[in-house]
Amino acid sequence: MPDKMKAALLYGVKDVRVEQMDMPSMDESKVLINIKYCGVCPSDVRWYTGARSASSYPRRLGHEWVGEVIQIGAEVEEDFKIGDRVAPDWRVVCGKCHYCRRGIFNYCEDFGYGKVSGGFCEYGTAIPPNLRLIPSGVSYPEATFTEPLACCINGINKNSIKIGDDVVIVGTGPIGLMHVQLAKHLGGRVIACDLVEERLEVAKQVGADEVICAAKKEAIEKVKELTGGRGANSIVVAVGAPNAIEMALQMAGICGTVNLFAGTYPPAKIDLDPNLIHYKQLLVTGSHDFTPHDFTSALKLIECGVVKLKPIISHILPLERIKEGFDTVVEKKGLKVVIKITDK
Repeated sequence: MPDKMKAALLYGVKDVRVEQMDMPSMDESKVLINIKYCGVCPSDVRWYTGARSASSYPRRLGHEWVGEVIQIGAEVEEDFKIGDRVAPDWRVVCGKCHYCRRGIFNYCEDFGYGKVSGGFCEYGTAIPPNLRLIPSGVSYPEATFTEPLACCINGINKNSIKIGDDVVIVGTGPIGLMHVQLAKHLGGRVIACDLVEERLEVAKQVGADEVICAAKKEAIEKVKELTGGRGANSIVVAVGAPNAIEMALQMAGICGTVNLFAGTYPPAKIDLDPNLIHYKQLLVTGSHDFTPHDFTSALKLIECGVVKLKPIISHILPLERIKEGFDTVVEKKGLKVVIKITDK
């Protein structure tokens, strides 16, 4: 094994460099993985733009990574072999804390930092319980969606969509487009809302029944028109913007559910009339990350073709062009950007 590997390191706002760094620490309880691809996540972009500040630099980014097993520790008892294609679940939960015992694994109080380590670099390590085999019919770029799709599954479950419900997805970036497909699969009549026409075209391609490209007031009126004046049963806010949240609350019908899926960066406040929630009997909820079962389910839905990902991938770029990839996401010049790490 080499002593060094290529990695993309963040040195400050919009200052990302591809350099040599030490190989990841490997012990007999882990497997070593040659990373093939890693997706650019909105959380990566927040660090890149400075919307979130790091306590120290340089910082390695990336958690939507997949690759090939190239070394197996002597203490590994699980049935993995050299050459297996795997997707790592980076959330190592303890299973013992207050929240894990309640089944709320995404809020584990004793998270296993360092037991899964990878990203925009050539090699990563993981403990076997947090690895999933990538099915033969699923490509590496598609498999990079396992983690973000798991987050979407955790989120869409908060909406309790029933067959025949009118569902609005506000924001049709990669996350919103996955929500469109999940809501459709659950039996909803899906209305996608965005200001970018090109994204709405993709929303139609992946299953949206209606699309709305309009300003705030017009979008609210359009949703009510499409729902017989009642408003939507379920709304997912898949973009972190205060005006999108305010709009979603106005779009909701009686006993509707509004899920604030996306975080707002920088932190923001909204103009909220409590009577809107009170008299409509709205359920306003949020969702954060995913559980181990969500991760497993996500890979299954990709394998079965329930969620189609090729239309969402707009760019596959080599590691050396990662800055271009980040800028593409920031400037909304495409949809999902996936970084190809190595051909080895």
